Amino acid sequence: MHLISSGLPGALPIVIPSLLAATLVTGNSMAAQCPVPRFVYEPGAFDSTPGLPVLAEADRVISEQGLVTLEGNTTIRYQGREISADNASYDPTTGEVSVNGALKFLGEGFQLQSNEAFIDLDDDLFRTGQSEYELDLKGKRATGTAASMARMADGHFVLQKATYSTCPPGDLSWYVRADSIDLDTDEGIGTARDLRLVFKGVPLMALPAFSFPISDRRKTGFLAPVLARGESTGLELHLPWYWNIRPDLDATFTPRFMTRRGTQLQSEIRYLTRQGLWTLDHEYLKDRVNDGDSRYFTQLLQKGSFSPDVSTTIVARRVSDKDYLEDLGDSLQVASITHLEQRADLNYELGRVKALARLQSFQTVDENIVPEDRPHRRLPQLKAYIRSEPLPLGLRSDVEGEFVYFDKDDAVTGTRVDLHPRLSLPVVRDAWFFKPSVAHRFTYYSLNNTSSVVTDNRLDSSSSRSLDTLSVDTGVFFDRLLDDEGSIQTLEPRLFYLKVPYRDQSDIPVFDSSAFDFNISQLFRENRFSGGDRVADANQLSMALTTRMIDGVDGRERFRASIGQIRYFDDRRVTLPPADTIGTRNYSDLVGELFTTLSSNWVGKGSIQWNPDEDQTIRGSLSLGYRPGPNRILNVTHRVVNSEARDEKTEQIDLSGLWKIGDSWRIASRWNYSLDSDRSIETLLGLEYDSCCWAVRFAARRYIADNGEDHDTSAYFQLVLKGLAPLGQNYGALLENAILGYRDDVQ
Repeated sequence: MHLISSGLPGALPIVIPSLLAATLVTGNSMAAQCPVPRFVYEPGAFDSTPGLPVLAEADRVISEQGLVTLEGNTTIRYQGREISADNASYDPTTGEVSVNGALKFLGEGFQLQSNEAFIDLDDDLFRTGQSEYELDLKGKRATGTAASMARMADGHFVLQKATYSTCPPGDLSWYVRADSIDLDTDEGIGTARDLRLVFKGVPLMALPAFSFPISDRRKTGFLAPVLARGESTGLELHLPWYWNIRPDLDATFTPRFMTRRGTQLQSEIRYLTRQGLWTLDHEYLKDRVNDGDSRYFTQLLQKGSFSPDVSTTIVARRVSDKDYLEDLGDSLQVASITHLEQRADLNYELGRVKALARLQSFQTVDENIVPEDRPHRRLPQLKAYIRSEPLPLGLRSDVEGEFVYFDKDDAVTGTRVDLHPRLSLPVVRDAWFFKPSVAHRFTYYSLNNTSSVVTDNRLDSSSSRSLDTLSVDTGVFFDRLLDDEGSIQTLEPRLFYLKVPYRDQSDIPVFDSSAFDFNISQLFRENRFSGGDRVADANQLSMALTTRMIDGVDGRERFRASIGQIRYFDDRRVTLPPADTIGTRNYSDLVGELFTTLSSNWVGKGSIQWNPDEDQTIRGSLSLGYRPGPNRILNVTHRVVNSEARDEKTEQIDLSGLWKIGDSWRIASRWNYSLDSDRSIETLLGLEYDSCCWAVRFAARRYIADNGEDHDTSAYFQLVLKGLAPLGQNYGALLENAILGYRDDVQ
């Protein structure tokens, strides 16, 4: 064995991984594994420190006229790379290495096999003949062939008659073939000529030229197309085009071709400033179903900060007509929206001070909502919360304040000033707590249009409300040991007394107040109404009992159950217009909550609001989830609502699941059924096939339309060629919204 070395400082470029970076999408793949294991590169197998000499080994070394010939079992190591061949020649004066015959080139993240190679270490160039390559970057595989590869003098890397795939070597399930691929590593751009995408022997796409990024830099060009079908839109084709305008500004324009409605143009513009990210979305369509009417949806979003203490949020949405979201949206939740919000917030938070400045308005999408039931605009709303430093004797004090001007067409408008100072004495110990509080609330109104608008009660142009509040919150913690591992069960009784005097508030308009849903949290609120227009009178005692089971090994809460009720000592006289009645019951509804993870495979939770006087459940839900292993999920939920106060009555059952079948198949489904109306609300069925380098996914969905009578049907199809962008609709997002516990891990 002979050993030679050279001190030439040439650098052999590693450019093959750039091709992989051009097409790989990061993410965790599903459990399907390729049958052929990836090659393993062991860092440190040979030194990659810059400036080290070239090391060569061979059975026989011949040096003639300055040219070194290596024969038999030749190995050349240079800068963390290794070339293995039968024979090679090396010119130390020019730094040129040539190999005629089979060779293997190994480096961090790649291996290459070829029938010849020429390497110019001085000029940082090389070329190979017919080659096969396999790459590994962050756990992802890429394989392919090329008739020749070359590193050019301008720094470009060129592959001729090349293929690319993420399937195992020899697996031609899918691949990209191009007559030539030119990679500009300085600019981070690759260009393919005469490109063809082949899946299962069938060409899916052919383009004369295509450019793509080969680094993390953004690149102008077309994104993956989307094929879809909708009940109201027909067959759809989306062709998104991305424009990288500059580092802080980009845009995506997407023509959406629909067989029933025509062509819609969707656009998204993103602008990143020091104050945060601005996003402008706009959709426009001349709808041939609606006699060519112009229809649009516009949305402006911003979220950012001027400093660590000052943040901003802007949400502004507008739509052309009430049916737009139902006709052209893709979800029941979107189609059911009744109001679109326009809001701008400026938040300040530093130490003990929080403040908010807000401008807020709404577009009422559902024109069937009568004007008096539509929300007021807040132009502006100013809120502040200040907590004092600790006072003597452990006293705590804070104050909340609000100034808001309510505006609405043909309605009572005006200003509301609300001040709410509080003084408390919290005493907290390991096994108990006691927190008495006193507060004062002063509210002042200056109103307009009181005489021109018809109301149930006469409203003065100005009025005020002033009242005091007393509350006492106390609780005790008992626990007992359950086992030798330290698991415990707690018993936590809690009492909350609230005293608020009655004030006649019928001369105060209702700008933003409504009644909270009754639940465990409501037992410990000081006001059963939201907003500032109604302050509920109260002379009541809330009683609650909670028990928990806490695992002694990992400290997790395995079980929690709570039950509670309010004992009323006086009638509740403060009401909301127009038809609320005075509350005369001595006890509230009984409310309870339950959560359990006692088994590693089972998760359950439930809640109930029960009226003991009428022996009736007002609200209730019970959910049970089964998770026996990865990609195996079953969920069942039962919901019931019987609320006369809100004119709500429904009973539903919701079944959903995901189940892996064999190594490659998954089936997903959801069925949401209304028992009271005997009709299906939503039905979804999905089927996935996943191999190690590609996946195909199909779903059919039928859901009730916004009018509550008809059903819409849509189909979803997605082909995922792992390492390339998915082709088709976003199947994963659909199922993540429909099935609790589902995670899209096919990339």
